[in-house]
Amino acid sequence: MPSYTYMHPVENGANILTIPFGHAVDALCYVFSSELRSISAVLSNRYPELELVDENYKPLGEKKAKTSHDFVSITAELINGGGNVDVTYAPGFSRTGRDFYWEIIGSEGTLVLEGPNGHVQMFQPTVKIALGQEGLKDVEVEKAEDPSFNVGRAWDAWAGEGKGSVTTWEEAVVRHKMIEAIYRSAEKGTKEDYV
Repeated sequence: MPSYTYMHPVENGANILTIPFGHAVDALCYVFSSELRSISAVLSNRYPELELVDENYKPLGEKKAKTSHDFVSITAELINGGGNVDVTYAPGFSRTGRDFYWEIIGSEGTLVLEGPNGHVQMFQPTVKIALGQEGLKDVEVEKAEDPSFNVGRAWDAWAGEGKGSVTTWEEAVVRHKMIEAIYRSAEKGTKEDYV
């Protein structure tokens, strides 16, 4: 869509790494109360030219160059000793219906979050748990009515209402340092730290 072409130049900083991936990994670090270390990253631009479409995904007959990455893959360790992390983001929708799939394998069970797309900050995933040898069972969580739910909760937290919290400037800086470490790792082929 023409309204999204601002995401095409990597210099603009609005892309799969900084938006859906960044929010999802931020949630991961929040859940585990841990930042990452020894990040090894691969970034690719598999679609350097995109055909523009309208809001109904009908081709407009115009192509635009794109320098931003559309494939992100990292491996890392949780600083608090909680385990290894492996995260991959790719463009588009999954043909298998697993657009967002997060599996946490623990010593006593497995937790699975699944969502309609990679924007976990906007679209609430379902939560399931498997304990012991049992299969996956649904976990009841507060349901979001629509994508504005999280925005409303953030405003409530900012106003001091409810149980939520608001990300501080310092926490946002740490997340941007992580993104810079991912770029460095992909460029240099090295393991990188940011905290």
